[in-house]
Amino acid sequence: MRFDRSLGENIVFAAHNLVTDRSFNEFHVIMCRNVMIYFERALQEDVFGLLHKSLVTLGVLALGTKESLGPSSLSGCYENLDGRHRIYRRVS
Repeated sequence: MRFDRSLGENIVFAAHNLVTDRSFNEFHVIMCRNVMIYFERALQEDVFGLLHKSLVTLGVLALGTKESLGPSSLSGCYENLDGRHRIYRRVS
């Protein structure tokens, strides 16, 4: 991806362990691509809960092309912005 350089002032990159860490901020965009495919269903549900708590209402969640919110109990909290690229918006 390419972003306008001025956006860099507001971007935070941080290491985060999806298995052991909790939410540490409210984000407008979360890109979690090609990670969930390695987790069992129960851990996926936990991670979707973490991502949901970390994303502001109307924030955007981008998953990998082999991943989906479909099996998550939180799928009703999101609208599909781009099915092909697995990009969702949190609506509740």
